[in-house]
Amino acid sequence: MQVPHATTSAALVRHEISADLALHGIDPASIEEVVLVASELVGNAVRHTHSANGTGLGVDWSLDDAGVTVQVSDPSAAEPAPRSPDESESGGRGLRIVEALADHWGVRPTDGGKRVWAHVPVRHGRDDPALSGR
Repeated sequence: MQVPHATTSAALVRHEISADLALHGIDPASIEEVVLVASELVGNAVRHTHSANGTGLGVDWSLDDAGVTVQVSDPSAAEPAPRSPDESESGGRGLRIVEALADHWGVRPTDGGKRVWAHVPVRHGRDDPALSGR
C-alpha cells in the first residue's frame, strides 16, 4: 500500500495491518506487536527521510508460518541505525523497539531508496482452524 509521507500514515498502517491479521486468526497480542513494529518503521521513515517529488512511502506485509514480515520503502538511501538515547531524550528508541519485537530486521537498497523490513513472530488465536485440527 502507498501512504503519504506524513506522521498520520502510521495510524492508517496500524489500522490496515490490524484488520488484515485479525482476519487471518492472529492472536490479538501478536497483532499489537506487529502494528507497533510497523508504526515504528513508518515513523522512522517519515522522521528521517524527505519526500522526493511528493512521493509517499510503500508499506507491505506478508504472513508466513512463523510470523509477519513488515516492509517500509522510502526515498532515502541512508541506512537506519539503532541509537542508544539517554533517559532525558524523548525519542530515538524506534529501532530498539523493532529489535526487541522482531526476530530479524534489516535494510535492502532499492532503485529509489531503501526498504526496511522486520519479521515479527506471531501466535495464532484459539479459533484458528489450523490449530484446532478442523
